Amino acid sequence: MLFPFCSPLLPHKKWPYFNELINLIKSHYVNIEIVVAPASNEIEEAKKTNAIIVTNNNEPLNIPELAGLILKASYVIANDTGPAHMSAHLGRSGVVLFGHHTTAKKVSIETDKFKAISVEDLNSLTAEKVYSQIKDKLELIN
Repeated sequence: MLFPFCSPLLPHKKWPYFNELINLIKSHYVNIEIVVAPASNEIEEAKKTNAIIVTNNNEPLNIPELAGLILKASYVIANDTGPAHMSAHLGRSGVVLFGHHTTAKKVSIETDKFKAISVEDLNSLTAEKVYSQIKDKLELIN
């Protein structure tokens, strides 16, 4: 499950290479389904991803529905967003991507299963670098 979006007021939290990462994952793991669950202002952007879009009758999921979907996810990859924090605290495995805006320690998001990749500039973090850090986890769910 991916959460490639962020608040329009916080564009510096958005990693720009989710589609490249999706393509890398799909080129190595044909059986992994990649899903996104966009908010209402993210649905058009979600249509540009190479992922399954999960909504409820073309409307965004509500919080209980989103939590249920997260609980079904084998692995979560996200920007520093509310759904990333939900994923971590619901005990899911995954990774969250942080730029200069804050630290994973400061926001208490890391767990035994949910880790952070932190860089100064999210634009310099390539899809290949993220893939190299998560491919062992993907092997386990494939």
